[in-house]
Amino acid sequence: MGKVLLAAGALVLLVAVAWWWLTYADVVQYTYLSAPEAAACLVGRSGVCDLARSLCRGSHPAAIAAYWWGTFWIGVGVASAGLSLAGAKRAP
Repeated sequence: MGKVLLAAGALVLLVAVAWWWLTYADVVQYTYLSAPEAAACLVGRSGVCDLARSLCRGSHPAAIAAYWWGTFWIGVGVASAGLSLAGAKRAP
């Protein structure tokens, strides 16, 4: 079960990063935020993230599917649970 959870968590993390990039690529391209500033939007919500995203919303192809930062933390939680279960199984 640990390996399955780890794989599922890794998949959710991969989806979260891809979804974040789809949402914030224009924000970085038009220099509303630098890449490190936009990276903070991957793990949390702030007024700066909301503002930057809204600046390019009119032309954004995925405006209806704006990134939700909780997806990242769900992936971290599931992957951590998988690692814990896999580690507990190996312990003598």
